[in-house]
Amino acid sequence: MTLNIKFNRATAVARLPVRRFALAASCLLLACEAGPPPFTEAQVLGGVEVPAETLNHGQKLFNRYCASCHGYDGGGKGPAARNLEARDFRAAHFLYKSTPGDELPTDGDLANTIKQGRVDKGMPAWGGLRDDDVRAVVSYIKTFSPRWREAPKADAPAATAP
Repeated sequence: MTLNIKFNRATAVARLPVRRFALAASCLLLACEAGPPPFTEAQVLGGVEVPAETLNHGQKLFNRYCASCHGYDGGGKGPAARNLEARDFRAAHFLYKSTPGDELPTDGDLANTIKQGRVDKGMPAWGGLRDDDVRAVVSYIKTFSPRWREAPKADAPAATAP
């Protein structure tokens, strides 16, 4: 069976809005990768020097997977967070952690939350991310609060969820 379709001037003109929509959608998708400018030098976070490449990679992943709820600034007020209580990473107060009191969570705590999610709170599990991607996101999350710059180096190495 052969399908013969004739395109005339009217059909081409009718397709212009579709092309404009496709162009606008492409621009929006590219904007999802936007955010603060990339890092140019390493930062010491939690007493560990993190290379700029790791932070830039973490930023890209955060902007893609997390910013819709947590916001590009980490403030917890992203466009998809209207009915959620997304964490404000700038304050560095975390609920799901193994450390006591107001101590900062371990990298393993943050990695577990990312990989397992908090579905009851509206956060999806990102278990499909590779471990090095999760570590990059964990490192990038630390850039939002000055508490990580003041924190001493953790005694135990970071563990990630299985």
